[in-house]
Amino acid sequence: MEHATTGQPSLAELFRNRNFSKFWVGQLISYLGDRIDQMAMIGVLSVGVSKEVASDRANLITFWATLAYVVFGPFAGPIIDRFDRRRLMILMDILRAGVVLALPFCISPSHHPGVIYAIVFLIGLATSVFAPAKSAFIPEIVPQEHLLRANSVTSTMGTLTVLFGTVIGGALVSALNQPNWFVDQLGWLFPREKMPPGLGFAFLIDALTYLVSALLLFWIVVPRAVAGYEEERRRRVRAEGSFWGQLQDGIRYLTHHRLPATAALIQSWFFFVGGAYFTIVTKLVYLRLSPSNEQATEYLGYAYGALGVGLVCGGLLTGIYGGRLSLRWLVTGCFAVASLTVATLTLPVPPWSLYLVNLVVGYAGGGVAVCMDTLLQRVVPDEYRGRVFALTNLLLNSLLLISIWLGANYLGSTPTSIHYFTLVTAIGVLLGVPIAWFGFPARLRITQVETQS
Repeated sequence: MEHATTGQPSLAELFRNRNFSKFWVGQLISYLGDRIDQMAMIGVLSVGVSKEVASDRANLITFWATLAYVVFGPFAGPIIDRFDRRRLMILMDILRAGVVLALPFCISPSHHPGVIYAIVFLIGLATSVFAPAKSAFIPEIVPQEHLLRANSVTSTMGTLTVLFGTVIGGALVSALNQPNWFVDQLGWLFPREKMPPGLGFAFLIDALTYLVSALLLFWIVVPRAVAGYEEERRRRVRAEGSFWGQLQDGIRYLTHHRLPATAALIQSWFFFVGGAYFTIVTKLVYLRLSPSNEQATEYLGYAYGALGVGLVCGGLLTGIYGGRLSLRWLVTGCFAVASLTVATLTLPVPPWSLYLVNLVVGYAGGGVAVCMDTLLQRVVPDEYRGRVFALTNLLLNSLLLISIWLGANYLGSTPTSIHYFTLVTAIGVLLGVPIAWFGFPARLRITQVETQS
């Protein structure tokens, strides 16, 4: 698949690509709704329980959403390569909107948490198809030479939602949970015996964002030449063999090609240690920063927002300067900086320093995410792209699931427990340095990567 290109675009030139603009705006709105939905779920599960229980339940929301990736991840890849990726994403958006729209009428704080975790799992199943389809779809609307900048901007979009979505979502859920005129006037929309009206509005907003995302994806017009190539790719993949055979082909491709295998491993390892760090952040917010459970969503929003600021800065700077540095030095530097920064939480620092630590960790994470996504998109042939991204998502979410489980079971609420778990996490981050150092050729830059057949 070839596009007429003239090198890396400026941001203005990139957004003059109408397909990319529609895609970017749609995902920004959808991810913003996700963060509001996440805070609303935490709000439902935090009603009437202690801080310790509320913090564990908040982490379990992430656990069950991630479990969906692990369960369905192996099936997502062949599906994405066999069918039209844009239409798959539209369908997943509509399915998620329907589930979220029904939440205020189906669940309440009086329900057993398992009911809510099951719904989170169901939403995660749809997302397990949407996420790798999105990554595989970007090269259909963006020239290969522009992928680094496009991934930088897309990563920035995703992390901007961590910044604004969690802050806005946390504050919105906290405000809507309080008695106010707006809820009193429109609360009749939601059955009070099921759901506090304020939380019901948060779920409604999330459902609307999925529908907006689906509409903008519907308006994308893939260039005729690319559409013809993609149709041929789908026919070729369907003719290659059975569903399971194609899954094995994807695994075989990863195990026989060094660069995509290294990228998948590095991204997965960062998610593994990132999941452990996520549980630490949640625990510290509930136990050290938030005065009460009712205000916890607001403080979680600020903490996740600090991560978002770092991710935005790291993603943008990698998009601008990442092509000038070797992958070996760039990625190992990100792991080293993140490890040292996480380790500072074991020192007697004030609680608010968590925001600064999140800022730096997010910065390192943004660099890793943009580099690895771009590397996979450049190096993997189109007919394998869906399977490779799905398998990468399966691996990273499996490791994320394990680390969240470890946090839920071994991260206690005492200062000593938090201290040692944080120290082990910092050491785990540092182990990413040798993986990147020996995984990449010495002088290879992201702009020099070519497709491996």
